[in-house]
Amino acid sequence: MISASARLLRLVSLIAAKPSWTCGELAERTAVTDRTVRRDIAKLRELGYAIESDPGPWGGYRLRAGARTPPLILDDEEALAVAVGLRVAALSGALGGDQAALSALLKLQQVLPQRIADRLTEMDDVFVHTLRPDEPQITPGMLLELAAACRRGERAQLSYLDWEGADLGVDHGAGSSPTLRPVTHR
Repeated sequence: MISASARLLRLVSLIAAKPSWTCGELAERTAVTDRTVRRDIAKLRELGYAIESDPGPWGGYRLRAGARTPPLILDDEEALAVAVGLRVAALSGALGGDQAALSALLKLQQVLPQRIADRLTEMDDVFVHTLRPDEPQITPGMLLELAAACRRGERAQLSYLDWEGADLGVDHGAGSSPTLRPVTHR
């Protein structure tokens, strides 16, 4: 039998993993009664998790975005991905500044299990981030604009310099594979 704290963490992880769970499904997965699931859901709500429920025998529980960020449970691969993403954001200034990304990365590094911290260190040893302060960086607004265009299925034409300084373009059409071609500046 697992502790109540471990059971609550397991319950949060399950609820976050799929759009909706019935009380019976959660009880079965956590090896407790339906009544215990309902009590645990109430405890999670007290802790700030925004868990919605639909009444009835086929009703269910689902996690929705809350007013504040509750503790986050990540598996090893997810934690590593978040750490790498934060490092890239901090080094590139993709968020408009590096302070928020650095602060979040330091907090994450303090709680990473050693096996994940070791993998992150191994990646740091082989990856090289080349800063180009003399060249304009992409702004957060531009990233949002590109994301919105992708969501709408629009074509985006980009250009960049490769390692040898050649100006290349990438054209991602909806449903097509990327093609590289030289781009001339206008």
